[in-house]
Amino acid sequence: RGASSVYHVSNDLQTRADRSVSSTGSDNSMLRWYSTKATKHEQPASNLEPEQSLCLRLPYEVTSTKMKIISLLSALILPCCCLAWSPPIRLSFHHGRVPPLQSAADDNDDISFSESLTQRIAEVQERESVFVSGLQNRVKKIVEADELDTVMSSKDANNNIIVDLPVVCLDALLPNQRLQGSTTDPTFCNFLRTLGLGGSFVMTSINNRQRRMRRVGVVAKIELVDVDANSDSNSSFCPTSVTFCIVGTRRCEILGPEERMKTRIGRWRRSYDPDGEESRLGWGLESFVDSAKEVPNLDNTDIIAVSSESSDTQWTNSRVRIIDDAEEDANVSAEAVAKAAQIIPLIEQWMALASDQTTYDNVDVVARTRRKAGQPGLTVNAAALLKRVQQELGPRPPPELPTALALWGSALINPLPALGVATELRGAVLEANGAENKLAILERGLVKSINNLNGSRPLNM
Repeated sequence: RGASSVYHVSNDLQTRADRSVSSTGSDNSMLRWYSTKATKHEQPASNLEPEQSLCLRLPYEVTSTKMKIISLLSALILPCCCLAWSPPIRLSFHHGRVPPLQSAADDNDDISFSESLTQRIAEVQERESVFVSGLQNRVKKIVEADELDTVMSSKDANNNIIVDLPVVCLDALLPNQRLQGSTTDPTFCNFLRTLGLGGSFVMTSINNRQRRMRRVGVVAKIELVDVDANSDSNSSFCPTSVTFCIVGTRRCEILGPEERMKTRIGRWRRSYDPDGEESRLGWGLESFVDSAKEVPNLDNTDIIAVSSESSDTQWTNSRVRIIDDAEEDANVSAEAVAKAAQIIPLIEQWMALASDQTTYDNVDVVARTRRKAGQPGLTVNAAALLKRVQQELGPRPPPELPTALALWGSALINPLPALGVATELRGAVLEANGAENKLAILERGLVKSINNLNGSRPLNM
């Protein structure tokens, strides 16, 4: 059956070939090739070799030729289609040989980008200008602070160190103590902002018994302030809140008449609040305690004149004398040195009790920092607080420097922030004349605080 089918196919192909030649006058090689092959192999398909079988060979040859034609057409047509249907390609040439083609929309985009870039550059330059100006102001304040430190280290012809600084009644700060906090008081915010980082002023306190200001205070230096200093004191800008850190440097005395002295300083009073609701900082005349001793070789005739018509938000400087602790300790007596040596064991005993957290498990121990009255525990870590205070105060002075030891011990048992286990000694120590009187005040305070910490005699706060 297979041979017969092939034979009929060959006859049909031969007939088609003859018709094609007669009609077109050309030789159809493909049809002639098929007919010739079919005529030669008129035998049963079962006797043919696999490679000679018409069922296998004819389709292979035809398919191969078609694939060649399709591949050739694809190679020619597909690139043309890709070029016709693809988006336009922009070519950029370097060195200015061939300029790129641009449309009107591209020109507008370039102009918009150029304007945006120009505006951005102007903004950056403005910020840099503000930064540089602020940095210059800070450098200026630091230079002024260094100059003031130099002035406070040089004595005049009368062996005194005299400077003019604003005075604020705030706290009985001692040398090397740090007062940290934040304020929303507008006058104090502006005061700290204007003085700036490294600025100095005198900090004094009130004598509660006499209800008058203490003459002796400490030169306080601004160690941290979170607003930029502005050299223009007339600027209307005033920050709403300022975080600060103020450190005491050297003791000083506010100069003036020995009796009934009044001078213009800063103090928190309710009268300075326009609404009268809370105490606010303001500048005005305040009374001072009488001087206990006359300062030798000091001329009080050149005291700064004070005008009572100034605004309560504008501060003025006062003339102060820097107290030289080393000079006081250079002329101490042997009794003062012996007294200082006796106090050192008391300081060590107090430190051991105050640093022990179990001390405060005794509810009879009076401490202002208790979590709740009549219950054990404090709101602060006493050991960590006292360790940090010791680092700030520096090494303990030796007995040979009794004045420095008295100031150091008073700052230790009255730390900042307050621990609240001892009576307040700092103001009394500042006012006391001579090393022996300072040591006596410190000794009484240590004994009272030790009796409180061991529970034998609670403080009457």
